[in-house]
Amino acid sequence: MKPVTDLAEVRRAPPLAEQIYLQLKQLLRTGAFEPAQRLVDATIAQQLNVSRTPVREAFSRLTADGLLETKAGGFQVVTPTAEDMTEIFELRRLLEPPAARQAARRIDATTRAALRDGLAQGRASVAGEDFTPFAAANHAFRTAWVSAVPSRRLRETILRFEDQAGLVRRRTLVMPAARADALALLEEMMTAFAARDETAAARVATRFVDAAEQYFRLALDGAADHQPIAPPEPNRKRR
Repeated sequence: MKPVTDLAEVRRAPPLAEQIYLQLKQLLRTGAFEPAQRLVDATIAQQLNVSRTPVREAFSRLTADGLLETKAGGFQVVTPTAEDMTEIFELRRLLEPPAARQAARRIDATTRAALRDGLAQGRASVAGEDFTPFAAANHAFRTAWVSAVPSRRLRETILRFEDQAGLVRRRTLVMPAARADALALLEEMMTAFAARDETAAARVATRFVDAAEQYFRLALDGAADHQPIAPPEPNRKRR
């Protein structure tokens, strides 16, 4: 008979649908799927060696999150329009700078360690041919500082828009220049948080959104070889 402690661990394990949901969400937020790619529940269920029911439940939750949509009786990855992204960038400009200011005020040792880990992962993956490890590092860094924001609703809203922005990362972070800019901004944000500099943290958060939008516009124009456009200049103004 298994020890009681082992059985307790089993009972605490997340439901299967929750595990599939989180795994697919991580893949979506890092741009692992193509825009408009069709996701077939039977195929994913077979790959995971599970029934279709928890996969379809995960798909339904991802649809509610705005990451999948139903078409022709199936599910596919959402492809945000330019208008969608304009709204998302504007909302991020409203939310993220004051949130970063609050986070800088509340950063503790645990959060600083998580930030350092995310930054280290970013440094190690920025030059790789596959952009998804860097996208994952970028998300880990953002999740770490957002965790220090005191308002639960503000945290959840920022991360919801972060997930939706992840749907276009296949277009932007595939550019080496975009990854170089993002890493430079992560370095600056780490410095601001380490110093508990609220003004600097808010400024870098704004520049992060500016750079993301500019690279999205470049991607729409097919300018994948463009040179870095968001150099680390503390007093850089929005264009």
